[in-house]
Order: sequence, then C-alpha cells, then structure tokens
Amino acid sequence: MQFNKIKNLNTAAQLTTILHRAYEADVKLGIHFAAAAVTEKKVREHIASTPTFVLQKADGTIVATTSVRLPWSDNPGPFALPHLGWVATNPDYQQKGYAKQIINWVITNYVKPELQTPAVTIGTAADHPWLLSFYQSLGFKTIDIIQKPDGLRAAYLISIFDNHRTKLINDTCLRSVLSSKNL
Repeated sequence: MQFNKIKNLNTAAQLTTILHRAYEADVKLGIHFAAAAVTEKKVREHIASTPTFVLQKADGTIVATTSVRLPWSDNPGPFALPHLGWVATNPDYQQKGYAKQIINWVITNYVKPELQTPAVTIGTAADHPWLLSFYQSLGFKTIDIIQKPDGLRAAYLISIFDNHRTKLINDTCLRSVLSSKNL
C-alpha cells in the first residue's frame, strides 16, 4: 500500500463512495457529518482546493483518506491552524489501524515539513461513542466543545508540536481555549 496526495480529479467518484460508506455508520448513530452525503461535485471541488491524501492498494483501491483544511483557504478549520478533515476508512478495511496510519503519515510527511505549522487540529462529534477517544489516543487533546446550529455538539482537538510557536498564533479564540486548558 502507498500514501498519495491526490493530484487529479480521477479519484473523485471512488472517494465520494468511500466517504458515503465510511460515514454511514455515523448516520446510523444519529450523527450527521457533512461528508456522509457530500456530492461528487463537492468532492471534486474539495480535491481541487484542499490537500487530500489517500492510502491506496496497488490496484488503486482507496483504503483510507484525510484532507488538510488550510487556514487561508475558502474552507478553513475553526482556528488559524491546519485542520484535518474527512478522515475515513473504507469499510472493507476498517479495524486494521489505517485511519491512525494516514493521520500520522499526513502529519509527519505533510503538515510538519511542508506547512511548518506548530500544531494541527481535528474535529468530531462530541457525543460519538469512540472517535473522541480515538483521536486522544493519537495524542490530540480536546480544547473546545461547541453547539453547532444544526444541533451537533462538535469537539475540537489539537496536536501541538511546538508549544511556544502555537501560543504566538494570532487567533484570539485559539489563545483563549489553550489558556483555559493550560496548554
């Protein structure tokens, strides 16, 4: 298997199917992430504007994916930091550690060296039965829980690589939540 940054739109249909299938379990829990019903057109737009990564088998089958929402893009994360989104594992390959592998690979091989950022964030449903603890097991720390207009309680987590540089980021909300958590 190989990690790749998607460089063209040829994988949009397959990625759309993977996202729908992967997020179907969350819908059954009553948790409705936008990726669960995203259109192929939106996936194409996302790939074109957002660094999107996949773990693929030699035959091109997508096993896992995540993207990195950039603070200066049309679809930034909640803070002035890169934000991991659309984390999904193909249901045919779940429970084998592939989500952990792609998150770690993207942080190690893209977020840190390419973006040179002091931290990265990720979000999930605060009431999800296992995602919050999964991200915490990867070293992310919960920094905020908010009530979204659609009723979802969203939890935001951070993985800090350089505490000093993170505290210097010009983001009042980020500074406030980090201060309240003594991070």
